[in-house]
Amino acid sequence: MKKCPPHSTAPDALHDVPALEFPVAPDFGSHPPRVDPQIMLQRIAENMPWRNNRPGESQRRAAEKIPVEFVL
Repeated sequence: MKKCPPHSTAPDALHDVPALEFPVAPDFGSHPPRVDPQIMLQRIAENMPWRNNRPGESQRRAAEKIPVEFVL
């Protein structure tokens, strides 16, 4: 088994690491995946019974409740 080198506790230990160089692609377009809202609602409806029946789920949800009423 290989052993790791000892860790340096010097505050400037990271200054010796060369900077990362990322590729440049000016024509790259980052777009989130598009999902049909009806399909997403169907998936949520399928998962809700499973999520609600997990052990401790009701206690977790009760702990996250906000104890003050407010109007949106």
